[in-house]
Amino acid sequence: MTGKGLKHAIFVVSLVMLLSVSVHGCMNAGDIFKTKKVVRVSATIDEVPLGEDTIPQITAVDAGVGEISLLKYPKDIPPNLPGVYVHVIYTNHRIDYWTSVPYTGPGDYEITVGLRALPPDGSEVRVIIAVNNEDGDRIAMNTTNIVI
Repeated sequence: MTGKGLKHAIFVVSLVMLLSVSVHGCMNAGDIFKTKKVVRVSATIDEVPLGEDTIPQITAVDAGVGEISLLKYPKDIPPNLPGVYVHVIYTNHRIDYWTSVPYTGPGDYEITVGLRALPPDGSEVRVIIAVNNEDGDRIAMNTTNIVI
């Protein structure tokens, strides 16, 4: 092998090694199969009269724990105004990623909430569901407790 060919081979091997190290640091092939706990919330929202207007009322809440692939795991979602928001509280601290969906009127809303921190198995957490108006003011709220 000539000097020029040897330099080229060393360069190519170095480039391949650098690329494989950087790819390994960015994505672990095992992450495709890993899952993490989430809170799944189903809420029914009706509207009730208030003077000449109507306001939302959260009439039914069902929450539970599920698992979801790390590749699809929900993280902070930009606020929606008006919107339906979910917070998960453990020992007086929020442990959820910011989660909201647009409020479009009465109906059923399904929301999956990612957790920043996982409490110990068997811990009870409070799930708060709220409707905020265009100004960000809370206009309806309901809560439930679940065991994680």
